[in-house]
Amino acid sequence: MKHLCWSTLLLCVVANAKNNAVWREAGNNFTLKCSSAGCLSSIEGYDGMYLYHDRDEDHKEQKEALYCHSYPDSTYKITPRKRYTGRIETKGSLLNLTITISNLTVNDSGFYSCVYIKNPPDEVRCNVYTLFISGVAPCSTSVPPVLVNEKSPSLVLIIIAACTVSTLVTVILILLVFPRVKRWTSSRRRRTSVEQVSSDYVYEVMNHNGFHPTQKQSSPNP
Repeated sequence: MKHLCWSTLLLCVVANAKNNAVWREAGNNFTLKCSSAGCLSSIEGYDGMYLYHDRDEDHKEQKEALYCHSYPDSTYKITPRKRYTGRIETKGSLLNLTITISNLTVNDSGFYSCVYIKNPPDEVRCNVYTLFISGVAPCSTSVPPVLVNEKSPSLVLIIIAACTVSTLVTVILILLVFPRVKRWTSSRRRRTSVEQVSSDYVYEVMNHNGFHPTQKQSSPNP
């Protein structure tokens, strides 16, 4: 699919000879020129210029890269769009402007065209460049990355709930089982004491009557 896209883009370049094809590696810079020399008609009196970036040559999804506006005192102002802020440098005047885009990514691939405008509304599309960039597409930054070891709020709630339930069960067991165990132990001790007292009493009575369990009674002589 990737090779098919590049092939289609190459066919577009061949079909339109006015395009200036440029190949760059990701991370490099790309320099283009917007000037009256690249226009099919005169642009005298035009006071503004847009640099458009298009993914296709039909310019159906063109996006602004920057806007250049000139003033009567021959000064001008360059306004890069958000995606190009800090990546664009310019040199020259409105009718002869050199633009350098730095830190290229594969998302910068496509068609770049200089469109001069004036009031009353009129525009002229001049220099057109086709930029090919080889490299790996950067990851989207619209969604913050999720750390593997990061505990989500739901997991934390589950852990807290489990600890709470475990504590309650332990307390219930202590309240219900411990008194029974204590009563059973106390009852066994009392029973043992009674049995010991009874045994001692029987032994004392037998001893008092002259009967010693350890002695054998002699049989009467026949």
